[in-house]
Amino acid sequence: MRRLAAIASLLISAVLATSAPAADSTIAVIIHRDRRAALTVHDLSNVYLKKRRFWEDGTPVVPINREAGSIPRETFSRRVLGGGSPTFADYWNDQYFHGSFPPMTLSSSDAVKRYVAADVNAIGYVWLSEADDSVRVILQLDEPVSSLPAPEH
Repeated sequence: MRRLAAIASLLISAVLATSAPAADSTIAVIIHRDRRAALTVHDLSNVYLKKRRFWEDGTPVVPINREAGSIPRETFSRRVLGGGSPTFADYWNDQYFHGSFPPMTLSSSDAVKRYVAADVNAIGYVWLSEADDSVRVILQLDEPVSSLPAPEH
């Protein structure tokens, strides 16, 4: 069993190393073009953990995630939340019983951009090289943030 886990870990590492865009591994946090907002990485963490639920104008924030296990999702999770998707499984299981559900999940960067461009309350992320003028980039994430604590259950 340990050997299988080690092999799986090596395969995942290899995929992560070869699948990220070669030219740019910067994550762009995107919002609707008409929304004027500034968020820190800490704010963003709170949005994606559903601890912050509203924009400054009182409208609900609609965080959009990529699918678990995807390179952008794992990169975003490590850079903003301090761990990969498996780290947060227990957190979301606990939150579910308190009536809070994880962010919506979409399966491509194009889908995330289209959703964010259409919904003034949405926030999402794509590779910086995939961002365009249909959305507004409010943060660029290059490095992991190690100072954020793990989510509390």
